[in-house]
Amino acid sequence: MRDLVARGEVKTGLTDTDDVNVAIENGQPVGMVLPDREGLGVPVMPNMVSLIAGAPHPEEARKLIDYLLSADVERQLAQSEAVQIPLHAGVPGPKNIPAIETFKPMTLDYANAASRVDDVTKRLATILGL
Repeated sequence: MRDLVARGEVKTGLTDTDDVNVAIENGQPVGMVLPDREGLGVPVMPNMVSLIAGAPHPEEARKLIDYLLSADVERQLAQSEAVQIPLHAGVPGPKNIPAIETFKPMTLDYANAASRVDDVTKRLATILGL
């Protein structure tokens, strides 16, 4: 989608922040709009890590989880092409992505959203001329 917008083949598109960031960093003629910063909110896709019950090495798994959730790793992810939005206080966010404090994250019912994918995809294809 990013490349279609950058080439002017479509006027708008839905994509992830990392795709927009790469385009901006490469000087492509694109920008980012967060749709509804206050009302319904902005979709924010969380990353997660879990410890599986009964894992054979739970202590090692906890150490890995603690490391992955550390401010240092969050800082690295925020400054990488992935442009992850940090949640640790004091960790600076990515330069091309609005800070999470500037918008309301949307509450999303993932099961309901999944049940509507086909219908919404067809409607968006028509709207976006795809």
